[in-house]
Amino acid sequence: MGRNRHHHHTRATHFDQRQTRDADENDESKRRKMIRWIRSRFGHVEPEATTRPRERSSLSKSGHSGGNGSFSLASATNTNPQYTPSCRMDYRTHVLIIGAGIGGLCLAQGLKKNGIPFTVFERDPSPNYRTQGYRLRINNDGYEALKTNLSPANFEVFLRATGHFQPQFKYLDAETGGAAPPNAQFLHKSNITKNVFSADRAMLRSLLLTDLNEHEIQYGMAFKCFHVQSNGRVEVLFENGKTVEGSVLVGADGTTSRVRRQYVPRAATLLDTDSGAIYGKTLLTPEIESFFETDSTTMVVSKSPMMSLVMEPRCKVQANLKEFAAISNSELPGLQNYICWVLIARAQHFHRNDDTTVQDLYSMTPTQVANLSNDMTRNWCPQIRAIFEHQSPEWSSFLRISTMSPDIRHWQPSTITLLGDAVHTMAPAGIGCNTALYDAQMLVQYFCEMGVGVEAIAQYEHNMRQYGSEGITISMDAGKMINLPSEVETMGRKIWFQLVDVMGTSFGVTKW
Repeated sequence: MGRNRHHHHTRATHFDQRQTRDADENDESKRRKMIRWIRSRFGHVEPEATTRPRERSSLSKSGHSGGNGSFSLASATNTNPQYTPSCRMDYRTHVLIIGAGIGGLCLAQGLKKNGIPFTVFERDPSPNYRTQGYRLRINNDGYEALKTNLSPANFEVFLRATGHFQPQFKYLDAETGGAAPPNAQFLHKSNITKNVFSADRAMLRSLLLTDLNEHEIQYGMAFKCFHVQSNGRVEVLFENGKTVEGSVLVGADGTTSRVRRQYVPRAATLLDTDSGAIYGKTLLTPEIESFFETDSTTMVVSKSPMMSLVMEPRCKVQANLKEFAAISNSELPGLQNYICWVLIARAQHFHRNDDTTVQDLYSMTPTQVANLSNDMTRNWCPQIRAIFEHQSPEWSSFLRISTMSPDIRHWQPSTITLLGDAVHTMAPAGIGCNTALYDAQMLVQYFCEMGVGVEAIAQYEHNMRQYGSEGITISMDAGKMINLPSEVETMGRKIWFQLVDVMGTSFGVTKW
């Protein structure tokens, strides 16, 4: 009886695995169709140069140790002539990237373009496991990073599917719907609003996944810990028991980075802003378009209670996305038909009762989050409330707003480094994503100039501390526009976050 039950369970497991594999292959097929369609419609950009195929290192299964899967580097031939090695490296060179966010994937594309072997490890089980549908603001730094790291063909796709708008702001009073008073408006700095592009996050992430094979990105690989071997190489252990070895480890695993917690837990201090945000999307209606200037950023200010609604301008793209929809089945067809918004407030305004915790807010369903946004803005003028009444609830989500301290401390360079939010989390001001992209550009550049090792990482970290610190300061300054606390206020609440960073404690049980 037990044997039959075990046999049935094994067959069911294999069936589930086949279903998951088939679903992933279907997603990959749709994504590749999407890219091929844009290239065919707008012309394929030929590579600047072609070279003979090169030798690459890839990950291959080598056996088991103590019941855990073990991976090692094996030589494989890459027949893609688009990429050619342009840096000093030996046959053992392999960059391990933890996290398949925008920054980690941009790094991967830059490494691939320059012939540097790598693998990205993502904890999610598949590319489309989580919603990736929000809008990103790409400034000149992000634009140049994508231009440098993407292949010419893929950068052309980015240009075709990205909106370009003038960074104009309109300020409205939440209760009256009229113009907000001058003291509620924000003096913009040129380095925040220069050369701004609007990109759908799903499109950009899909583009950054293009051309990455099964050896270059692996899913269901949640980082557990790393160990630096006596020969200087880095061994990484994952939650599923598998291990992998490489020459360099890059932690691109976000604000709560496990790599940072193990490597330099006190080097970057996470600060409590005592603020949160509800993100959402609203389909455009004639009434909304007639009331709002949907081609510019709109800031709605409420003084009682103090809240801010930031509405991104509608994205104008060059691609015919209705044709795109027929073959990609992605979120891209709605680019011209919706606006993205974020409702930002201090913590107490998200509480529906005295016992509300952060975990309560995080555990809300998208529909519950949408209902909360409606409830919080019930006294706003009807024309502005239409944004919440017509929102698509499935896109609603709550996030706690946090930022790092501008003081990114020095640590001894090694074969391990950090990228993006893992080292310089910023308050929402359109800077964080671009800084992560710039990180990726700089790291690839130094690898090519100095070789994949400690010297390049030392140079990258030296410069990253400076521009990362500047970005955090600018984002804090911009946060005043949306009623976020000043740096002095956030410094006063840093101790609890330091405990979280060092001990890995969950936010969930803390009243907020």
